[in-house]
Amino acid sequence: MRLFITAVAVVLVVCVAGGASWAEESSIPGHVVLARAEDDALAIWDSTPVVSAIVSGKLSDADAKARLERDALRVLAEVQPKVASSAKTITVRVIYQKIGDVSPVYGTPTFAGVERYATLKVKAADAASDRGKWKELGDKATPPAWVEFDVVGELPPR
Repeated sequence: MRLFITAVAVVLVVCVAGGASWAEESSIPGHVVLARAEDDALAIWDSTPVVSAIVSGKLSDADAKARLERDALRVLAEVQPKVASSAKTITVRVIYQKIGDVSPVYGTPTFAGVERYATLKVKAADAASDRGKWKELGDKATPPAWVEFDVVGELPPR
């Protein structure tokens, strides 16, 4: 049992260290983990800082969705070179940390779980070819039609 706990602790330290170093290199706020680089590649983006800015800025649902979609495309641009050339699709799963009530004991907000907000999915061949110059899209540009962005969760109330 002690060996199992030690192994889990080592894995957690390696994962946290890997996520932190990636976040330092990233131009997108939050942490990105490339969970699977082959076949149907998967990146998981913790967009908590962006969601916090959306809530404090009181963005509408449409503006919030557009911002998270564009930022998910930026995450895709950063992970795409690390994805295997044999990959068929690349998915960016957009999640954020839910914040609960302020703890009377600690005086800070509590962790209330993780919300899976959306999934951005593209064919790896489209991403690799920079079809439609998607990597250069500005903040107000509409993402290409071949980009699938499916909202599966909700944002916090604003």
